[in-house]
Amino acid sequence: MKKPWLFPAFLLLIFFSCTEEEKPATTPKGILPMDSTALVLRDIHELESALMVSSIRQDSTQNLYRALEPDIFRKYKLDTGRLNRSLRYYSSEPYLLDSLYHVVLKKTDSTAVFQP
Repeated sequence: MKKPWLFPAFLLLIFFSCTEEEKPATTPKGILPMDSTALVLRDIHELESALMVSSIRQDSTQNLYRALEPDIFRKYKLDTGRLNRSLRYYSSEPYLLDSLYHVVLKKTDSTAVFQP
């Protein structure tokens, strides 16, 4: 005996099992909000890219990066531990990390030059 309801039931099961996970409404305590994390990452990536395209030797750019990186943390009144915890939180779920970098890209001006 044929069961005509079996195929539509199977399709519904697949459809609902493939839906996106529910996103948390707020970030946990001690984690930077996504917009703030995106601003910090934007500045870090802009500094890295400015040094990468400069004509300075690699060992000198590494020293210069270490000298300028604290300016970014001071600008946002932030320490490396809190940024690292926030990055671990956002990278724990692919959709959070993807969302974070979409915000970073929106906040990035392709003509900007890093200015601490």
